[in-house]
Amino acid sequence: MGAFVSERVPWSEAMSRSQGREGATHQRIEMMVALLLPVSTGELRLLSPDPQAQPSLDYNYLADPFDRQRLRAGVRLALTLAEYDDIKDLIGPLLEPAAADVASDAALDAWLLRQATTYSHISGTCKMGSGTDPMAVVDQYGKVHGLEGLRIVDASIMPNLVRAPINPTVVMMGERMAALMRQGQ
Repeated sequence: MGAFVSERVPWSEAMSRSQGREGATHQRIEMMVALLLPVSTGELRLLSPDPQAQPSLDYNYLADPFDRQRLRAGVRLALTLAEYDDIKDLIGPLLEPAAADVASDAALDAWLLRQATTYSHISGTCKMGSGTDPMAVVDQYGKVHGLEGLRIVDASIMPNLVRAPINPTVVMMGERMAALMRQGQ
């Protein structure tokens, strides 16, 4: 559920430290907690038949209680890890969440809902499945149901979000679909 990011940054950008010289650089460690397989799902809706019209996208972050429970646990684990002497001095002072934000599950949920953002690329908006599934847009070959000569091969056809950077998975999907097309599939 979590990741550690280490980067060299100019001192003026390193808000996690309050001491030091202007213009100096240092190593900074940030803790990030991510929910990589949420139960909650969003919704993409076309608002117009005009392809130039922006669709409506509701991410519906943390709508499922299980998602909030898992993310709360991840944040609390990160806060506990930050207290270990071996890394405490590297991390510097806590910027957020504030003590009031972690005082209760309800307070932490409110903070999470304010802070939640997309960790990865959007996926799953054009479900892959059989032609008998009313929610499926494409078959296992990326062919759009009901249309000849049109395939979709990108993250939109993924049934679930991968628990890794999405780009290599999308490249692999493209390579696989290209091979299938060469074979006449």
